[in-house]
Amino acid sequence: MIVRNPDALDFSYVPQKLRFRDVQIETIRKTMLEPLRAGISNNLVAFGDSGTGKTSTMKYLAREEKGFIIVYENALSFSSLKMLLIDALYNMGKLVGSRNMSYSDIFRGFNLVSQKKGRKIVLVIDEATNLIKFERDGLYNLLRAGEIYSTPVSTILVSMEDPSIYMTERDRKSLGVFSSILFNRYSEDELVRIIEERARIAMVPGSINEEMLRHIGHVAEPFGSARVAIELLQKSIYICEYRDGTSVSIEDVRAAQSMINPYVTESKLSELDPLDLAVLLSICHCLRDDPSTSMSCVLEDVRIVSEQFGVTIRENTAIYRSVKRLENLGIVEGRVVGRGDRQGVAKLIGINDIPVSVLEEKVEALIRRN
Repeated sequence: MIVRNPDALDFSYVPQKLRFRDVQIETIRKTMLEPLRAGISNNLVAFGDSGTGKTSTMKYLAREEKGFIIVYENALSFSSLKMLLIDALYNMGKLVGSRNMSYSDIFRGFNLVSQKKGRKIVLVIDEATNLIKFERDGLYNLLRAGEIYSTPVSTILVSMEDPSIYMTERDRKSLGVFSSILFNRYSEDELVRIIEERARIAMVPGSINEEMLRHIGHVAEPFGSARVAIELLQKSIYICEYRDGTSVSIEDVRAAQSMINPYVTESKLSELDPLDLAVLLSICHCLRDDPSTSMSCVLEDVRIVSEQFGVTIRENTAIYRSVKRLENLGIVEGRVVGRGDRQGVAKLIGINDIPVSVLEEKVEALIRRN
């Protein structure tokens, strides 16, 4: 077993230090929490793509900011905003006698909880897009609760999209002034550092190396999502354990990627001509133990493969064109890297979406069939 603390591999895990979200945390503290201490309620929309740390940031603040009552609710769990607010009351310890409460009753309950506990309330509503689209009356009561009901509550709406795209000028005036903050996508290096910390907490020392972590970060980078990177790490680890491995291999990561986003299909492979199949098979040979390979390895191996399977290759340019076709189809990934010390650049080729051993078997079967 290479896992010692599976909690750190769970999406809901919130680390002691939330990496690369200092700006967002500080903004929320300055625009929301500091004014609320002085009795000034504000509203905020936190938006950004999936996996950019919005929910983790809210849960981190709920854990760290002891001077407030921070209540987290997910809008997808409720049929209406009113039902969500009643559940928030219940979670703050307020006994709710009836589910058929008016907004006046609900915010009177918020006031009583705040007075009893001597702390102001921050309500975080995750997955709030549909509320923003369809619950204008409810949002009006919530976002203007300070004016209408004299209730010291600040609200953070969490959404993937910028809510302003759903609002007319009249909507914005009706709902009042609220701030917004973007959660930008993570860079490749940030993703590597995030999963490196998860791996350190979750895994037995020495069971995954820096190269594998960097490869996972590279695969997840187009999404900019920590959720994708963590899921890749999680599945890679459990695939490794399933085969009784002692350290995560490149094939484990490729298998994990094929489970999350299976892109290379047999129908796609069946469209390749004999030369493309021979070149792809050579790429598989060169990638058996490595995340990426050079063109020189492919050029050398494809001569052996072509002779073995009777594929005619007249010149190296045909091989380069074949690699380009495989890239355009999304079967392989090509990237240009510097050699260092002004030695020019080199092209590296990788396969991320399927274990090379599995792909090798499929390609060889297709070549023999042709």
